[in-house]
Amino acid sequence: MKYKKQGTELVIVFDENEDNISLLDFFHQIHLSKKTIHLLQQNKEYMLNGHYTSINTHLKKNDVLTIQAYQSGIDFKPQAYPLKIVYEDDILCVVNKPKNTIIHPENKDGINTLCNYVAYYYQTTKQDYPIRYLHRLDRDTTGLVIFCKCSLLQPYFDHMIADKKIKKHYLALIEGHLNQESLTVHQAIGQNRHDKQKMMVSAHGKSATTHFKTIKTMSTYSLIECLIDTGRKHQIRVHLQHLGHPILGDPLYGHQTKLIDRLALHAYRLQLIHPLTHKKIDIVCDVNRDMKKLL
Repeated sequence: MKYKKQGTELVIVFDENEDNISLLDFFHQIHLSKKTIHLLQQNKEYMLNGHYTSINTHLKKNDVLTIQAYQSGIDFKPQAYPLKIVYEDDILCVVNKPKNTIIHPENKDGINTLCNYVAYYYQTTKQDYPIRYLHRLDRDTTGLVIFCKCSLLQPYFDHMIADKKIKKHYLALIEGHLNQESLTVHQAIGQNRHDKQKMMVSAHGKSATTHFKTIKTMSTYSLIECLIDTGRKHQIRVHLQHLGHPILGDPLYGHQTKLIDRLALHAYRLQLIHPLTHKKIDIVCDVNRDMKKLL
């Protein structure tokens, strides 16, 4: 499919991949809810080839769908910050979250969060969208965070994340050296009953799988790549503690160190499938200077 943004609408040109499926089938492909589909019908917020038509209409190659897809209104306080934009199109904005930064404030009047910095970026680039992050990183973890501009397609990305189809790769500096170059940890994770801030490996927790690969070893620490199949709270940190190799500078699951003044964890790569072009998007972001210095 090809697409373009036109005001608050998306104009989508179908190709042979959608030939002979119904419009309703397409709505299901992008994971629209029954309520959303009903409202699109009720308000006649879509047209096929210039005319409102039944959602049971079958599509043909080169059919053109025009559909209401965007909401307006920046809903966090814009705050100036030299934010690094790693990837952007009319659907997504992917940014490099700085260290010591939380994703969002407790209320819409709060400041000093990633949502405030993205709001400022939208404002200065004349993009009038609500600020919608798709996932989170811990305060001290740096790296890639996805924001969705297009409200119509947010359910697609939410489904992809829930279904583990957005691959998240991390780089971590850990204490010591893994005893294998590559290994996978399958250990369930649950709440630590003795410390509400912490999680722990627990037979009664939720299943969690993390893949680790050594990239480089130094005398007392290592650089490793981490790929998570699940998205449990503190998953990488807990699994590395379980292995006896906590992340450098991790105050919860390891030790503070003079080498770095924060958790040495960076979300460096995201891989996903675009909902409309169906092309693979592979986004990479280099580690911050504090981690690079140790390499």
